Amino acid sequence: MTLLSIIIVVVLERLVRVEEQFHYRHYFNWYKEKFSQNFTQSESMSAEVFILIWLAIPCLLVSVLLSLLGDGILSLVLNCFILFVCYGCPQHRRCYRQYLEAACRGDQQACYEYSLQLGQQVTEESKSETLGQTLVWINFRHYFSVIFWFVALGAPGALLYVFARNLAKVSATEENFAWLKEASERLLAILVWLPVRISGFAILFVGHFSKALPVWMSGVAQCKESARGYLARIAKAAEDVYSPEDDHLTEPCVMLKLAKRAFLFQLSVIAVLTLSGVI
Repeated sequence: MTLLSIIIVVVLERLVRVEEQFHYRHYFNWYKEKFSQNFTQSESMSAEVFILIWLAIPCLLVSVLLSLLGDGILSLVLNCFILFVCYGCPQHRRCYRQYLEAACRGDQQACYEYSLQLGQQVTEESKSETLGQTLVWINFRHYFSVIFWFVALGAPGALLYVFARNLAKVSATEENFAWLKEASERLLAILVWLPVRISGFAILFVGHFSKALPVWMSGVAQCKESARGYLARIAKAAEDVYSPEDDHLTEPCVMLKLAKRAFLFQLSVIAVLTLSGVI
């Protein structure tokens, strides 16, 4: 049922235009508003305990509902629905299409603005992150990580990951959630530690294996480097991109193709492991 749910959702995500009510943010915001009064800092409860309780409630409700439905068609429908709302990033897809349109007409200012909307950042750790590396990171966060936790823990696992991911984002931007920032970021780092290493291996496997393998090995057992920086280094080593400085199309398109090849490879591995009874 896990493999069937993944296949259905991956196909639907490519064919269906996702409306707001079919995206996890709609349910996350509703859940957040219901508990908005409880987000004030408490002396009797640490941020870690609060986050675990807050995330456990929807995950347990989904687990109970799935157990009541059994293994029939209704359970498949619920699994597909939850995975569908957790999977993908329609707002980033729209923004990327707008970026491509701007690049085709040579509008460099619009390209810059759309790249910022996509999340391209320049930090002390990642001074030279390209838009292509940003797209690899987006693909990992919104596609493979969701699939990984769905395979590992079922629908509750996918829900846990996307709620934890959005909580970390909200805690960094909204004052009421600021006291949860460090704890939510630590939890998210734990949740992506293993998936990012699996995804990094898939990238080097479908890219330049000999060049990217030392990069993957250098960080496979470390915890200090951010998952984003680690994956960006692997992607850069796995794909040689040569483009003029004023070419805003080649690099992101090539890197996105690399990410898609890696994702298809990971889906193939999941399918083989599922059909062979390993997972």
